[in-house]
Amino acid sequence: MAVNRAAIVDANFSEAISELHAGPRRTDLDSPVREDTALSARLALEIFESQLTSRHLDLVSRELKAQNQSFYTIGSAGHEANAAVAAALQPTDMAFLHYRSAPFFVQRARQVPNQTPILDVLLGMVAAADEPIAGGRHKVIGSKDLCIPPQTSTIASQLPKAVGTALSLDRTQRIGTESSSPEDAIVVCSFGDASANHSTATGAVNTACWTAHQRLPVPLLFVCEDNGIGISVSTPGGWIESAYSHRPELHYIQADGLDMAAAYDAAVDAIDHVRETRQPAFLHLKLVRLLGHAGSDVEQLYHSAEEIEATEARDPLLQSARMLIEGGWISPEEVANLYQEIRERCRSLGEEATRRPKLTTAEEVVAVQAPITPDAIQEECARPVPAEERESFWEGRLPEADRPRHLAMQLNRALGDLLVKYPQSIIF
Repeated sequence: MAVNRAAIVDANFSEAISELHAGPRRTDLDSPVREDTALSARLALEIFESQLTSRHLDLVSRELKAQNQSFYTIGSAGHEANAAVAAALQPTDMAFLHYRSAPFFVQRARQVPNQTPILDVLLGMVAAADEPIAGGRHKVIGSKDLCIPPQTSTIASQLPKAVGTALSLDRTQRIGTESSSPEDAIVVCSFGDASANHSTATGAVNTACWTAHQRLPVPLLFVCEDNGIGISVSTPGGWIESAYSHRPELHYIQADGLDMAAAYDAAVDAIDHVRETRQPAFLHLKLVRLLGHAGSDVEQLYHSAEEIEATEARDPLLQSARMLIEGGWISPEEVANLYQEIRERCRSLGEEATRRPKLTTAEEVVAVQAPITPDAIQEECARPVPAEERESFWEGRLPEADRPRHLAMQLNRALGDLLVKYPQSIIF
């Protein structure tokens, strides 16, 4: 019978907190949380609460799964450092996220008024029809208000989209097309170390570097969340550094992602580079993965008990708590109380989420996925393009006035007309 590692990790945290000794109490929350960092104690406490929230979302998803109420148990345990990355960014920096990014999502929601990140995530887990980003079709991390396009992030599929979006930011300004992004906005995309090996990821990174080599703006931050394993296969030690740290066009920064302050400082450095130079950077966070790949994963089949316990001993949540408690910013009792309060909040909202309606028919499933009807397509095709603009683009030689041509040329002509009709388009 598989051991319930979630219950063990949960109990280990509470026990370890009770054994910590608080330093002299400090109240100057705008001071650095410790001497070697720019991270303020105030922001560190906020990030810590986001990390705790993410952990309880992981735990509640397993509890609901046992009740046959949750349908998604890939969690973020061990990846809590991405909350520090969110804290270093602006909420208007578009984020294409890895599926272990609940801490990022919760932290960013703090930067935008009137958000309900806990309920939003739980609605996705239980496939509720009123889940705000996928409507019960998939558990994804996304929000229009938070500038997070919904991504399944399977095998780095979000990276090419992030590259294209980054390329569009400065180009939009150059061609005078209206944009909702601030002039200094950047794009961030996160992914795992295993996904970094996929052709989709290598193509995206290469495109960013190829463009940057030509001194064209690519304000993109790649965040590799390296937990050393892809599902059940270990990543060779040092591989990410070897593959990505020596490219001249890609500013590389590595940090200990188990250390909240180190992760935050590295994220600030990487973000400042991208924002100021408009060139790409690669933030390499060394992490761990707790609770296996997902709730259905029996990690004991490919890791020994000793290996699993050694990983759990490196729990980043405990390291964050130790820094704050020993620094005098919070007491063990306050951490224990906050931990329990967040647990109860997540459980209560989880119960609420299970009472929400589900999609029950095929028509309901496809309704919002196929808003483009034949009539709508015909209407759009009929929308006229000013004749003088076509004449100018084709230099007086309109395609329809030429003799019949083969399909490849006709496709190019169709793309040309699309550029006339939609001048903000870019064709690669």
